[in-house]
Amino acid sequence: MLRVTRETKVFALVASLFLAGSIVKADEQQGERGKVEKVLEQAGKIRETMTVPENSHALEGQEAARKTMEQFQTPDFQEKLRCQRESIQGEKPKQEQTSATQGKGRLSGQESVFLFLSNSVPEAMVNRYLIDVSRTGEQRIVPVLFGLPQGLAGKRLNADYFSRVMQADPGCRDTPETPCQRLEVPLKVNPELFARYNITEVPALAYDNGQDSWSIQGEAELAYLLEKIGKAANSPALAGISVRLRGGQ
Repeated sequence: MLRVTRETKVFALVASLFLAGSIVKADEQQGERGKVEKVLEQAGKIRETMTVPENSHALEGQEAARKTMEQFQTPDFQEKLRCQRESIQGEKPKQEQTSATQGKGRLSGQESVFLFLSNSVPEAMVNRYLIDVSRTGEQRIVPVLFGLPQGLAGKRLNADYFSRVMQADPGCRDTPETPCQRLEVPLKVNPELFARYNITEVPALAYDNGQDSWSIQGEAELAYLLEKIGKAANSPALAGISVRLRGGQ
């Protein structure tokens, strides 16, 4: 039997006084004070003997809590918890993350590919390269120009150049009613990248895995450049992208 707490006794006392008060009011009206004293005496006895019933589910709750704690502390559960936490926070080790992405023919967060071009390369060839970059589905393959084709002063001519080389369909011709679709490729102007990878001729391709870099220069299709530099760098990701460009899975 559980011990009655102080709060329980106070509650019982208040309840008994309330009951007594109600009866006192009635007795005062009737003038029978003896009955009031009798009720107070009974209320005091009730207060002394009142107990709180035990919780019939207490043992079941304690057992369930014990089993839950034991399961939480098992190595298997802790491993699952760790994997879920890393997945949410994006804290996979770099080496593990790189292997997973390379195995699927995808560039990891530590890898970058830069395709170096300029206005000296025929527009049709630039357009073909940009279409192939779009086909890879890789945001980390970035086409780069040394500078604006017509310099800073040729805003309209530069806009026309980019409009032509970014066409998704080379044979399309813009009309006011039906403008041609453009590629969503991150074409950038960045002379510093030319210096960083010592690019002196275009087209050229540079691959950086976060530790080392490789580059190749010469007019060739993107799939070929990726294949050659992938072999030199021993990169499964580049090999996979090259296969996809050539129609493989």
